[in-house]
Amino acid sequence: MNSETNNMIGRRTLRSAILAHNNDYGFDPRTPDWPAPTLRVSCVVPYYETGPLAIECVHRLATAVAAYRAAIGPTAPQAQIVVVDDGSTAHPFPADGAPEMARVIRLPDNKGRAAARNVGLQASSDFDVALFVDSDVLVHPDLVTGTCRLWRPPTSTADSARAPIVASLMSTYRAGTEQFAPARAIAAASVAADWRFSCRFQPSWIAVPGDWMYVGHRFDLITATNYFRSWHGAVGPWLLPNMVLGGCFAVPVAAALDAGGFDETFARYGFTETSLVARLIASGVPVIPQVTAAAVHVEHNPAHHDQRDRDAHLALAHRRFFTEFLAHDLD
Repeated sequence: MNSETNNMIGRRTLRSAILAHNNDYGFDPRTPDWPAPTLRVSCVVPYYETGPLAIECVHRLATAVAAYRAAIGPTAPQAQIVVVDDGSTAHPFPADGAPEMARVIRLPDNKGRAAARNVGLQASSDFDVALFVDSDVLVHPDLVTGTCRLWRPPTSTADSARAPIVASLMSTYRAGTEQFAPARAIAAASVAADWRFSCRFQPSWIAVPGDWMYVGHRFDLITATNYFRSWHGAVGPWLLPNMVLGGCFAVPVAAALDAGGFDETFARYGFTETSLVARLIASGVPVIPQVTAAAVHVEHNPAHHDQRDRDAHLALAHRRFFTEFLAHDLD
């Protein structure tokens, strides 16, 4: 057996590490009624031309952060919100519209959500948790507290607990600009509305020819995998990193920085968060769904979205992620 063959046998790719990942984080995430641990939380909002909805997003986020700090009490650590304006020209984020705990970082050019998130991640280097929330997403007042509770259940110790990736489940609220009602959107939110909770595979989801076999098949991804605890390998067309969507998710800052942050070549729509999540999972970081408080993706102006353009970019990103990115060597 020559040295080249030996190297191939010993080769460990990102894909093989993800497929071998054991995601049993050891507790039931549906009833996290234990006290929230004391964590330094940095909320990162990548922004590009979203308009007034983003101000509502940031204020709702500030309310959720304040609720978390109130739950901790007098010893509550530092918290922040970082809005990264990714080169907006028509509707730059108004600094005077942000709450006191928020700061705005303005990028001179539009480089994409992954680049904006990396700027926010670097600005979070002194924090424990980076919670990424898109600027068209509204969070429930309990979301930050619920997310942080998943960081350290009472059965673990500070030494044994592995800081997780927390994937928030989403509702979608559609309304024209004049009918936009944030309180109504929050009140109507339900984790059960998220496609990861229950879905039937649609023809429009096909990214590669092999996906045709799943059309019409019903998936209950959350419950069938015991809230991701028994996720092994691939489930249908999905790997575990695909269960973490960009609208609202949290990562451990130190591990995210060590992993190199987000891959900025995923610059357009699709898979912009999955590169970092994949690297973290490959290093052994568990993924926990946040199922006690839904976040809300607000489509308050569908005219801003060209669905055919989005689908085309998503298909390109899918091919790159599964055929190129996952083939990277880890060793």
